[in-house]
Amino acid sequence: MSIAEVPIRFRPMVTEDLIHAHELSRAVGWPHRLQDWQWIHHVSQGIVAEDAHGILGTALCCLQGDYVSLGLVIVDVRRQGQGLGRKLVDQVLNHTSPRTPLLVATPQGAPLYASQGFITYEHIHQHQTASAPALPHHELPVGHTLHEITSQHFPQLIELASSATGMNRGLVLAALLKISQYVIGIERDRQQVGFALLRPFGRGLAIGPLVAESAEQAKVLIVALLSRVAGQFVRLDVTHSSGLSNWLTDIGIPQTDKVAQMVKGSPPIPLGNALQMALANQALC
Repeated sequence: MSIAEVPIRFRPMVTEDLIHAHELSRAVGWPHRLQDWQWIHHVSQGIVAEDAHGILGTALCCLQGDYVSLGLVIVDVRRQGQGLGRKLVDQVLNHTSPRTPLLVATPQGAPLYASQGFITYEHIHQHQTASAPALPHHELPVGHTLHEITSQHFPQLIELASSATGMNRGLVLAALLKISQYVIGIERDRQQVGFALLRPFGRGLAIGPLVAESAEQAKVLIVALLSRVAGQFVRLDVTHSSGLSNWLTDIGIPQTDKVAQMVKGSPPIPLGNALQMALANQALC
């Protein structure tokens, strides 16, 4: 019996699978640490494909109100091109219906998702540097205050994150706040109008999610966080519509990849003036 003929079964992912899932992501060159897998799995549900020899593929989904984000869809390099990725995605879609699915697709994965009815509604620019620059602080408009976020601000942040994405971000943001190294916000008239998190991820640190009303607010948040980790590895995944990509390149954080944000159905509609300008994580949108 050939490898392709060995029976494959699909089952829910359990904690014990994460070590093997991490090995799969390393094999395809993704930067996720085991700890990154652990916290994403904590806020998500996962499916694994396996045969008698072990785990062949993974797919995770995070329920966010009427939407569900798909991520960490990975197939063992020895079994790619055999339709296993499609089957994993189908398993997740069947499991999470009728929620509207969305995801971030690599150039290699985008054709598969397009064939399953997904359309591109945004692009994400991945920027990173091995040595974060130290920059002069940007000034905020009169009436705006930059401040440290404490637990008393968490309810406002969750509300702001949900309105900025058009999805229920309560579970995701609560988990991110627990693992973040720094959290800062912008306040106007005693109301949170923007915020950003900096946390461990992959090869170093990541800034995101970042929510702001304007690119200028976003720049203030980014510069403030960079000043605390100058010289360290930092990554950001910013939306094309944020207008931040060229600025990040100009300040010494070059673009390393560009990926598509896709949805099967209608994309979420933000409410209010603030928008998510940097993703929490590509797996969580």
